[in-house]
Amino acid sequence: MLESRARRMPLIDVDDETKRAMVVSVVTQYRILKFVAVNVSDTQLLRKPLKHLKLGTYKNLETARMESSVFEVIHQLVNNSISSVPILNSDGILTNVFEAVDVITLIKGGVYDDLNLNVGEALQKRSDDFPGIYTCSIDDRLDTIFDTIRKSRVHRLVVVDEDNRLVGILTLSDILEYILLEGEGEDGKR
Repeated sequence: MLESRARRMPLIDVDDETKRAMVVSVVTQYRILKFVAVNVSDTQLLRKPLKHLKLGTYKNLETARMESSVFEVIHQLVNNSISSVPILNSDGILTNVFEAVDVITLIKGGVYDDLNLNVGEALQKRSDDFPGIYTCSIDDRLDTIFDTIRKSRVHRLVVVDEDNRLVGILTLSDILEYILLEGEGEDGKR
């Protein structure tokens, strides 16, 4: 999962009768992190703010504007192997996020005309139950971020400053990598 940055992997077992491999479940980054959030409450690793963890992406961030074409943003997603692009206004203020799943909404039913829309028009086609974007600051502690993950099915948080300007992106992959790998060496304990 960490190497491929895949968000989900099948859990495979061999059927005793047929001796065939079968998928028995799907393990997701969200489920792993939710398990940690629910079951590991007393650890120093979670009590540190983002600014001390080197966690997330803060340089060379892809961004777009509401006027950007959906095709431009799709190219950004594909060419950079990312799943979302923050949408900024002309003052650099975060206004929204265009996600890879937004493309699916646009092409449902085999109609591809909506790919010619701009980002603002495309985002208006989101379902009414879209949960919105989640933000945090570099001063937020990882345990607070885990609370957000536990309560919501969030796959990323946009890191913003006090003026809601884009600072970075924090993904479940980033957090999972920290919890499983980088956090091991800190303070000599887990």
